[in-house]
Amino acid sequence: MAFWEAAKPSLLTALSVIAAGVLVRLARGLPFSNPDQFELGEVRLIAAAIKQSIRALRALIGVVFLAMGSLVFAKALGAALTSAAFIPPKVLPYVEPGVSAVVGFLLTYVFVRIFSVIKGDVSLVDLQSELLVKSVERKQAERFDKSLKQSDTPPMKIPEGYGKIIQ
Repeated sequence: MAFWEAAKPSLLTALSVIAAGVLVRLARGLPFSNPDQFELGEVRLIAAAIKQSIRALRALIGVVFLAMGSLVFAKALGAALTSAAFIPPKVLPYVEPGVSAVVGFLLTYVFVRIFSVIKGDVSLVDLQSELLVKSVERKQAERFDKSLKQSDTPPMKIPEGYGKIIQ
C-alpha cells in the first residue's frame, strides 16, 4: 500500500489526462461532414465502427474512474477491512496485498484498454480513408463516363453535300 500512496499523485495525474482525452474523443461524435458522397452500405460500415469505438471509450472512461477511485480510497479500504470484525484473523495478512492487487489490476486494465481503443480508432480511420478513396474513384469514373459520352457526339454538324465532287 505504501507504493500506491507514494505513486498516487502521479498516477492520478496520468489517469486524469487519459480521462480528459477520452472525454474529448467522446465529444467529437460522428467524424464526417458530407455523407452524401458515400453509398448506404459504406455509411452503415462507418456508423457501426463508430458505435463500437464509442462503446469501447465508454468502458474505458468507466474503468479509468474506477481506478482513480480505487487509488484514492485504497488505503482507507485496506484499513477498514483489517479492522473489520467479520474478517477472520487468518485472512488479515492478505487484506492489504489483496487491495493492492485490485488497484494494480485496475491500472493494468486501463492501460490495456487504452491500446485496444487506439487500435479501434486506427482501424476506424483506415476504414474511413478506404471508403473515401472509393468515393473519389466513383466520382472520377462518373466524370470520365460523362466526358466520354459527350465526346461521342460530334461537336458540329457537317453540311449536306460536304465532300461531294462538283464536276
